[in-house]
Amino acid sequence: MSRDLDVPLTGCSHVDPIDPVVGRAAREWADLVASLPTVPEPWPPTGPIVVVAPHPDDELLAVGATLAGASDAGAEVRVVAVTDGEMSHPHLTVDRRNQLTDRRLDETVQAYELAGIRAERIRLSLPDGGASGLGAKSWENGLTVGLAPILDGATTCLAPWVDDGHPDHDACGRVARTLCTETGVALVEFPVWSWNWDNPAAPSIPFNRSVRFDFDKDLFERKQAGISAYSSQIRPEDGNRAVLPSRFLAHFARPAEVFLLSGGPLS
Repeated sequence: MSRDLDVPLTGCSHVDPIDPVVGRAAREWADLVASLPTVPEPWPPTGPIVVVAPHPDDELLAVGATLAGASDAGAEVRVVAVTDGEMSHPHLTVDRRNQLTDRRLDETVQAYELAGIRAERIRLSLPDGGASGLGAKSWENGLTVGLAPILDGATTCLAPWVDDGHPDHDACGRVARTLCTETGVALVEFPVWSWNWDNPAAPSIPFNRSVRFDFDKDLFERKQAGISAYSSQIRPEDGNRAVLPSRFLAHFARPAEVFLLSGGPLS
């Protein structure tokens, strides 16, 4: 599918949410993001913080500055790596896909180092893309079993918005919302793919409960350095375009991160 990228989209329902070359430009969201109230203090949360990351790089894109700031403050950070992101290049052979899994793990280690994020990263290794199709229920059950003990003792859980548009993201959001309701952990959601498909003129993202975290030049540069470590995702390879082209990455190159509050105290 192709689209003139300079032609504004008139709606979101017919836009492929996970095709980053046909979606919104970051500049289309600038005024709306600037109008959001700032996140209540203290932010970043004092922890322990649990982050639900559907794929390697989601946590850097959506909450990298928050995690770097939390690390600076000495907060305990637990990142739940739900999948290994092995399906980001669907054309690969089995052997090369295994190599990609190892590469993405190495990229994440480097990303954390460059961003100055200190975190315990727990791999669940659920199938990438497994939240849709016949195995969806089993996938969500596996996530529930894996995430529940990691939330023990946590004060805040950061997870994808339940309607973010990618099946894995949406399922992560649903499971996190259910478990946080049951345990009393404060849930804070974040958009990722929503920036690509949603309509700023009539957004589906619930901005009535959204806030922004403005961060300084140091955190901005560290976040961008971390994102740059994901070469398998942000650079063209094997004659194919980048999985995450610069147009899409621009959504995460603003000096602010956007969060959706669900009520309850943040600490």
